[in-house]
Amino acid sequence: MAILPENFFPLADKGYIAFKRATSKWWFYERGVQFEDGSKLEADDVILATGFDGNQKLKAIIPDPFRSLLEYPSGMMPLYRGTINPFIPNMAFVGYIESVSNLHTAEIRCKWLSQLVDDKFQLPSVENMIQQTRKEMEIMMQTTRFYKRSCISTFSINHSDEICEEMGWRSWRKKSWIDELFSPYTSQDYGEEK
Repeated sequence: MAILPENFFPLADKGYIAFKRATSKWWFYERGVQFEDGSKLEADDVILATGFDGNQKLKAIIPDPFRSLLEYPSGMMPLYRGTINPFIPNMAFVGYIESVSNLHTAEIRCKWLSQLVDDKFQLPSVENMIQQTRKEMEIMMQTTRFYKRSCISTFSINHSDEICEEMGWRSWRKKSWIDELFSPYTSQDYGEEK
């Protein structure tokens, strides 16, 4: 079940969140997005809801030279923390995953991305992001047939722990070590720390 952020509809009603279906060509400009009909949508952030077959849609949307950086020869998109392509500046990919725990994974990545955007922590160097991404890709290719996208089900707890640590959160999410050892993790375990 997807949950909208608090005050989503009131903010949309006030115009702070705008929706636009692109039925023609569009491109980014310095203040947001401009459309073929000449209309403009000013935006601090742009979310592309690509839906089904998003990989092909991304290739059609993202301009060169970045289009060629979307995939490695293996067919996988190199995404640090499943979100940031180290080769493409100022762009993030959320929900580009294949996992039995998609919602939890996408949610914690969104929290991570929002803290990154708010300058709560810094990304490692491009070289370190590439090294981490390659390591994760090798694990995925060895452990699952769904390796074309980020399928982290084989190491999702470790992945979530690393994201928590990067945000400055405790990686042990349970209230006691007994629960840490014997209780499964759920989305509720990854609520924001106060």
